[in-house]
Amino acid sequence: TVLTAGDLFSGIQTRGMSLGLRMAGGFETRWFCERDPYCQRVLAKHWPGVPIYDDVRELRGEMLEPVDVLVGGWPCQPVSVAGRRKGVADDRWLWPEFARLIREIRPSYAIVENGSALLARGLAEVLGDLAAIRFDCEWHCIPASAIGAPHRRDRLWLIAYPNRRGWRGFKPVRRPN
Repeated sequence: TVLTAGDLFSGIQTRGMSLGLRMAGGFETRWFCERDPYCQRVLAKHWPGVPIYDDVRELRGEMLEPVDVLVGGWPCQPVSVAGRRKGVADDRWLWPEFARLIREIRPSYAIVENGSALLARGLAEVLGDLAAIRFDCEWHCIPASAIGAPHRRDRLWLIAYPNRRGWRGFKPVRRPN
């Protein structure tokens, strides 16, 4: 069974969620959302025919092909120690859009990536929003050095899934061939 994925804040896949899922096998990305024109061209070259939506703020669940897994990492500048650290007060704090799409799409899983500073600036909002839409989650910080990079650069990875009250059972999205 092939599991389907939708990818938000896709970039050129340097973070590589869809790339990683494709390499793992058993996953097929059905659509991307990325507003940068250069990144859109790179995605179109490597995933020909896969729709690329422009602005997450205009994206609606009913516009999208249903997916089993929703992945993404919104801009980390609002929480980054290298930035102004405005957190949820920053215009680039796009977690609410991610949460809205989880609510609208109701995937079996959501995989979230962001900077480890999210632990101190924003994780409470993320967890609260997930609880409000009846999703549970688990998270862990993983340094880039754990996979051979020459620097630490901790990243927070979070996997969310419907809790028992919201659970409808995992059923991969089936499409006619």
